Amino acid sequence: MTETQWKDEVALISARLKEREALGNKILNNPSYIEFSLKLIQQQDPLIATNAAYGLDIALRKDITLLKPYLKEFLEVLDRNTIATVSRILAKSCELLTTAHTKNNSIALNKKEQQQLITRCFDWLINDEKVAVKVFAMQSIYNLVDIEPWIKPELNAQLTLQFENSTAAFKSRASKILALL
Repeated sequence: MTETQWKDEVALISARLKEREALGNKILNNPSYIEFSLKLIQQQDPLIATNAAYGLDIALRKDITLLKPYLKEFLEVLDRNTIATVSRILAKSCELLTTAHTKNNSIALNKKEQQQLITRCFDWLINDEKVAVKVFAMQSIYNLVDIEPWIKPELNAQLTLQFENSTAAFKSRASKILALL
């Protein structure tokens, strides 16, 4: 399938779980579609980028290691994305990625990649984002908390600062992370 054919296919799906899963399974069966999906997300067309992210989300939740060959492109997409729904999906992918790096080392992130993830996740945590994005971001930061000495106190400060005026979901995850810090 060409990139144009992939774009046409992505454009046709709805937000229904069955259609997102079908797209995700196509990515699982042909991981080169990850590159196509990342390019579509990078173009920032709200419908196409969101649909491409839906498929990517399904595939990466099942096998985050598929992202290895496309890590550079993924990190570029993190810096350029401005679509809220896509941010939630990318933040979840960051959590999966950092977990794979720290828990079972199935994805090795170099220092620069770790720093890029930390920077983007702190941006999400500090800025006015949906709670799911913040929750995935704080977990991703925690997963990489030991790479630099400044991360632990900064994460602690951000979670403490936002705790009082946040949602139950934020407080639940923040409480767990604060207890671990």
